[in-house]
Amino acid sequence: MLSLPTVSFLVRFLFFLHLLFAVIGFGSTFVWAMLGSKAKEFEPAVAHKYSSLLFHAAERITTPFIIATGVVGFVLVGLGADYGIKFSQAWVSIASVLFLAGLGVSFGLHQPNQRAMLALQEKLARGEVTPAPGGPPAEVVELQERGKKAGMFGGILHLLFFLMLIDMVFKPGL
Repeated sequence: MLSLPTVSFLVRFLFFLHLLFAVIGFGSTFVWAMLGSKAKEFEPAVAHKYSSLLFHAAERITTPFIIATGVVGFVLVGLGADYGIKFSQAWVSIASVLFLAGLGVSFGLHQPNQRAMLALQEKLARGEVTPAPGGPPAEVVELQERGKKAGMFGGILHLLFFLMLIDMVFKPGL
């Protein structure tokens, strides 16, 4: 574990940035999930505008800060050999795998699903729906299915964050 009095100013500053970026990036994901779930309560045009604002805010706030958290974390490990931190340590490997898995889920599954949801909301807002006999339009059904997937992907990402937090606090293998 880092002992602040013996750690250089650069490492302390990077550690501060690492924590700050994590709070902003990962913390904001909990806000977006709660706010995003409210979109279904609005009329289609308002829901689309609301969801679009949330998605683009997350692109500008959450994603860059999460990526910066990982970059600074890797830099800290690279500089940490003098302080007993090495890439070969189990907790560093676990954190790296969890972080990369989170990026894969986010960029490969969650964000494409959210973009598809926005496209469906835009279609609904313009009134371009495919009538379905005896049920809601196909776009509404697909939007509901994608909403469930969004909740699942978000839950997976929150679980990965929680596991990373446990890993970095308890440092298994040390």
